[in-house]
Amino acid sequence: MLPVALTAMLAGAPAAADPLVLTKSVTTVSDPLGNAVPRALPGSVADYRTLASNPLANLARPVRSVVLVEPLPANVILYVRDLAGAGKGPIEFADGSLLGTGLVSSGLSLSYSAAAPAGDGLEFSDGSSWSYQPVADALGYDARVRAIRLTLSGTFATNTSFQLRYRVRIR
Repeated sequence: MLPVALTAMLAGAPAAADPLVLTKSVTTVSDPLGNAVPRALPGSVADYRTLASNPLANLARPVRSVVLVEPLPANVILYVRDLAGAGKGPIEFADGSLLGTGLVSSGLSLSYSAAAPAGDGLEFSDGSSWSYQPVADALGYDARVRAIRLTLSGTFATNTSFQLRYRVRIR
């Protein structure tokens, strides 16, 4: 399991919520050798996915203001152009779960604005502050980004989930 930090604030409930369930995976998308089954070699492209679920035990304890901090391993470079299309930025937010169909909303959303980054839910760190604004190289990557912080708005519905995806290149 790779490191992911998560903070969930409770609203109106004195008892703490049960921990959210996080599952992280990495899939190699392509490698510089053009293998039919890509391998994680220097120059390879990989997708990181984080699945977050809110357990049924939190039914009476609303979970709000979910903040995820994803530090990047030292051997990867983040893709900072539009990953999912339609101006949604470098992080894909896939909402909802109903037997894997994505039909039931988690109640959360991630806002992104390339024009007004200070007001959206996505922040980047260069290792010294969270005010770093990525600059894409010719291939769309920024080697200075060392961590991503995502602030999701809304209330995380019990017994639902969401998934985040971002892309990296292996150094």
